[in-house]
Amino acid sequence: MLATGQKVPDDYEPATLEHPARNVPKPLMPEEAKEETEAGARAFLNYRADTLWYAMQTGDTSLVRNVTATECSNCTRQFDQIDEIYRKGNWARGGYEKVILPSGLFIKRADGGYNLPLEVESKGSQVISSSTIAVSQMPYSGKDLLDVYIDFRGGHWTHVTASPRGSL
Repeated sequence: MLATGQKVPDDYEPATLEHPARNVPKPLMPEEAKEETEAGARAFLNYRADTLWYAMQTGDTSLVRNVTATECSNCTRQFDQIDEIYRKGNWARGGYEKVILPSGLFIKRADGGYNLPLEVESKGSQVISSSTIAVSQMPYSGKDLLDVYIDFRGGHWTHVTASPRGSL
């Protein structure tokens, strides 16, 4: 099951040392993620997490780029790295993250955006090159790890940036 609640089809095959993931479900944005509400922000953040997982599984970064501000240089660098992994004939496995927006912290800032503390759970990820693990990111989780800044631009949410807790 994806973070948005979308079911993963039975024919989905996770990546192995021998092959990239197969039959990866393309994330669908929930209608609720199109609303400027706390529930909408939560649904949007789950959708963005699903699009990042999809990028890791397939090498297609277009969905996550579409919901991320171009001024997020760390985001762009991450997406470019994913593109490069697949361009070289390598692939990734893992990359699933679940984000939790605690209730009651959805407050609009004077600049129109929302600076939100998130709880994050990552299952970790690996880059596979020549049937070996070339890079590995260990799983992690925590309540005080990350702040995200999102805003509602032109009728839709945009992920602007994320930083360690307290730095935004």
